[in-house]
Amino acid sequence: MKLRNDKIIVFGGGSGIGLAIAKRLCSAGATVLITGRSEDKLLLAKDMIGSDNLYTKVFDITDYDHHLDLFSEAEKILGGLSGFVNSAAIGTGTYTGRGYEPWDITPEEWDALNETNFKAAFFLMRNEIDYLLSKNIRGNILNIASNAACMKIIGSYGAAKSAIIKWTRAFGNQYGHNGIIINGIAPGATLTPMISRYAHSMEQKYERHAIERFIHPDEIAELAFYLMSNFGEIICGHTVVADGGDNCATL
Repeated sequence: MKLRNDKIIVFGGGSGIGLAIAKRLCSAGATVLITGRSEDKLLLAKDMIGSDNLYTKVFDITDYDHHLDLFSEAEKILGGLSGFVNSAAIGTGTYTGRGYEPWDITPEEWDALNETNFKAAFFLMRNEIDYLLSKNIRGNILNIASNAACMKIIGSYGAAKSAIIKWTRAFGNQYGHNGIIINGIAPGATLTPMISRYAHSMEQKYERHAIERFIHPDEIAELAFYLMSNFGEIICGHTVVADGGDNCATL
């Protein structure tokens, strides 16, 4: 098993799941560009991964007019570009500093969250597909959704991730014929800064999951490697729900 493509941008690669995926891709021989809004986080991630095949670029995915410019720059930096990991997102709790979203979110907060999690996610995926089609590249796109899309009641975050699952299915079915493999992962509670308000260590018990623990980012990264491998193309247009048997999920 090997990577199907090895010149890859990881959006949101400065921390959490994006960082773990970037590390796994580098270990598999990929040349990777990680992006994010914080230069400090990106440089720290580069030090943590410690690969000569890793590059950084400060970029906000809501900068719609410069998506294609970034792709062209990445192509020069990486010596080509054939894969994308879309893991940039803003967690509701991280942004608002509060808890249960559907009943206390303001319209202004809703718009701010959806600018990144919904609108930018769509245009980024669309522009990635256009780029690969224009270059006739049999590429890979991996979208990081969330099992928040599978809950009984969802707010802005879950709704945006639900849309990503739908887009993954629709675009994956359509453009698999062009050799573009589009898949997704919907993680459960994964030990990242996004859930640091209540998740503190892998030793902490988490009974909402049937496995009674949090998920480690490296576990999601290993799944990401499979989905972007030559074996993984038999999964096309699907999102793997990797949530440890979350008892709050209904799908």
